[in-house]
Amino acid sequence: MKKGFPLLIALLLGISLALPTSHAVSANEIDVWEERDGHSGKEKMFHHNEALLKLQAEELGIETEGKDIETLAKEVFEAQAIKAAKELGIETEGKNVQELKQEVHLARVKEKAKELGISTDGKEAKELMKEVHHAIVTQKAKELGIETEGKDPKKLGKEVMEAAVRQQAEELDIDTKGKDVHELITEIRERKITQTAEKLGIDIGDKDAGQLLDEIVTEHAGEAKKQKLYPFEKEKYFHHH
Repeated sequence: MKKGFPLLIALLLGISLALPTSHAVSANEIDVWEERDGHSGKEKMFHHNEALLKLQAEELGIETEGKDIETLAKEVFEAQAIKAAKELGIETEGKNVQELKQEVHLARVKEKAKELGISTDGKEAKELMKEVHHAIVTQKAKELGIETEGKDPKKLGKEVMEAAVRQQAEELDIDTKGKDVHELITEIRERKITQTAEKLGIDIGDKDAGQLLDEIVTEHAGEAKKQKLYPFEKEKYFHHH
């Protein structure tokens, strides 16, 4: 499954475009894994602040002592999948994490289809997912003033994502001129971290975004959650094939 943008981008931007992806197991959790096709086959990557990952693990009752970040990320992902499945009334006994995440994804697709007034009767999972995804992207395109007529769904999805990123950057008073989407994503993330630090009264000094995020998560997580500040905002997902 190729993705033009890591899922984390959507999480940090808070773009309300679509559903949890096939590996996004909970609408209120920060995902740790992204799986995509690479030159050497499937590559698993995680995009996660280590302090935030450990906090998630602790909240899920996972022991963190002596584990490297990759092992911990895998355990958190699996625990999230099981938790999300149980919340949706999906039987977990005897199923591996891949099966669970697929069932969770399909259940959320059906929820979204119902919300959008899309019939699920007699439709295969792949067909329904495609229809729901396209409906959401088209809806967002209209909100952004993007013409949808006659456009390839994949190209439209990319165009919508890029427009949404630029819109978010402008809302944060970030100069977008001459910058590509990936540069803007980095600046948006840094701006949101800085904003959180300022609201929490953290001494910014010469600390970089990574150091500030570590401090937010390790020393101010409770207050950040209470105020719904990044990275504890209510996450919204964009799914782009």
